[in-house]
Amino acid sequence: MREEVVERVMARRRLGGPGSSPPSCRSKCGRCGPCQAVHVPIHPGFSMKLEYYPEAWRCKCRDKLFMP
Repeated sequence: MREEVVERVMARRRLGGPGSSPPSCRSKCGRCGPCQAVHVPIHPGFSMKLEYYPEAWRCKCRDKLFMP
């Protein structure tokens, strides 16, 4: 049991990098699997294109995104 917890923590660190840590996407994608935490750009809805868009964590399964 303890080994599984350590393994999950290490996986989050590898996926995270600087900034916020990835969410737990367990049961966020419903029956779709595998559900993975991904960074996605957030487009604020301006009419002009920007060079940089802020990113946020979402849970992804196939081509669908879900809120964590």
